[in-house]
Amino acid sequence: MASDAQAQNRRSSGVASLGEMGCRRIGGMGGYNPVNEDVSIGREIFRAVAYLGNSDFGQNAWGIYKDRPTEVACRLAAVNARPQFKTLTLSFGFSQTSDLLDGSVIVRLSVYKDGNFYGEQTISKGDKIRWPIDVTNTRTLALETQCVRAKQGRNSCPNIWLIEDILRK
Repeated sequence: MASDAQAQNRRSSGVASLGEMGCRRIGGMGGYNPVNEDVSIGREIFRAVAYLGNSDFGQNAWGIYKDRPTEVACRLAAVNARPQFKTLTLSFGFSQTSDLLDGSVIVRLSVYKDGNFYGEQTISKGDKIRWPIDVTNTRTLALETQCVRAKQGRNSCPNIWLIEDILRK
């Protein structure tokens, strides 16, 4: 996997990845886990940049527990620095190969800007969602995943796989 410095050199200036922002778990189980691997979403293959959830094994392990949402916070601006980013674009879905996935599964992804609720998206099997988020003047961005409905007989939902997490100035 390329270092953060190498990744930054390949991108135009004014662009960063949310995974470079030092996201930290603030509640529940799991976190924001940067990766560089292929994942199938719907009937397509994408290069994943991260997943949200709980797992040592990515696609096939524990997922997002029904009773413990995954919660992470990412610092978008250094302490005492003015926020620089204007937009965050998240694109995401479920891995089709997850043992925790069937047609009944529903997960909610909520976004908070500086501690205040911003919005949410609901994800089901086969969905690939692209969500542009205005982060102008935002110092901290929090993401919360909640397993709304798990596969029958399971107590967790699949991880959310991100195929885009781009911040732009």
